[in-house]
Amino acid sequence: MLLTNRLFEREPPNREAKSIYIFCEGVKRELQYFRYFTEMDSRINIEVHQLDPHDNNSPLGLLRIARQCIIPQKGKPPPKYHYQQNDEVWIILDLDLDKYASRSPQIDEVKAFCTQQQGWHLALSNPCFEVWLHYHLSEKRQEFEGDERCSKWKEFVNSMINGGFDSRKHPIYIANASTNARTNFEVEKNIPRKDCTEIFRLGESMLTILGEKITKVLKELET
Repeated sequence: MLLTNRLFEREPPNREAKSIYIFCEGVKRELQYFRYFTEMDSRINIEVHQLDPHDNNSPLGLLRIARQCIIPQKGKPPPKYHYQQNDEVWIILDLDLDKYASRSPQIDEVKAFCTQQQGWHLALSNPCFEVWLHYHLSEKRQEFEGDERCSKWKEFVNSMINGGFDSRKHPIYIANASTNARTNFEVEKNIPRKDCTEIFRLGESMLTILGEKITKVLKELET
């Protein structure tokens, strides 16, 4: 059964309302995952920026795109998104190292920028987004041969879930993922240790509005 947004009742906007703008390196899996939540509740507007295939999706390239889409610039057209005081910007990055080890200093620059901006956040996964996906259905860290590589994590997530992770239904377990990822979270040398992810912070922010509704729907599905 696909847990589509048709299962969720819409709520009128109120003072809790906010927008969350998400910028991810991936052009498919991350986009599909976060879009599951985009029309779930009118009190929260979740915008997932879709990269063009020719966009620079390096950490600094993604930051540049986010700044162009959010921050007004003198002499430039208005930004794509209408960012307001209560809104949030999230940049989602992997720690999978390239052979030239160029990502680490770029990630440091992105982190420094986000720290200086109100409402801007960086969420890292080590080594990749699939670490976050596995916590939806697993309470424990996972160690296996090659677990430092994104390709091996993708194989692992597809093997641990019958049919693989399905972004049309499995995101409903975001509360589980947030709890499991937080419980297992550790920092090593100022970055998440292997098999850890910071995306639970974004999950918790979304759940401040969506949590009660998601819990209700899961209970109804159980019965």
